[in-house]
Amino acid sequence: MFAKTLIKLIDYAVFPAVLIVSAKIIGVFFLVRYFDVSYQIDGIRLVFDNADSFVAVNSYSSLLMFAAVIGGLLWVTVKAHVFHETHITPSFSAHLFNMNLEDLIHTTETVYSQAFIWLSYAWITTIVFGIHSYYHLAYLWVFFIALAITVISTAALALDIEKEILIDEDLAKPDDFGPETIVKFEEITKELSQ
Repeated sequence: MFAKTLIKLIDYAVFPAVLIVSAKIIGVFFLVRYFDVSYQIDGIRLVFDNADSFVAVNSYSSLLMFAAVIGGLLWVTVKAHVFHETHITPSFSAHLFNMNLEDLIHTTETVYSQAFIWLSYAWITTIVFGIHSYYHLAYLWVFFIALAITVISTAALALDIEKEILIDEDLAKPDDFGPETIVKFEEITKELSQ
């Protein structure tokens, strides 16, 4: 069980990692052209002529990278609130099955595993932005924007988990149909034989 969960987490983590790194690389090359910054290529590194250009390109490309994280968080949030098997209405579920889109309906394990991955990336990028801004490699406001969005996303997921726990507790409660009656097999056979 633990091995399967770990493999699923790794599987869910590959696409977000590729998306985030791609967004950063594409953002750097786009912003270098947009700001018309002069640079040199040294091996696999970009060397900028001045520190201000580097800080600007690094900050704005970090924002583009974090936009990819926000996109992933939004998609997971939509799945948690709209396509989660415990929240979906029967009529909406029937519509999805009629359109052969039943793969959009996700289990609790899938939704929370993917949410954990995206939140992990959000916190990691936020910490990296904090380190960058501390060493003056990026603007400080980039860190504060990322921190605010990450805290709000974490709170929203915590509220959804709390709602899920309350739903599970309500389902686990016995129905109030009156006092519990235990019928023994001997009593039933006596009644039947009379």
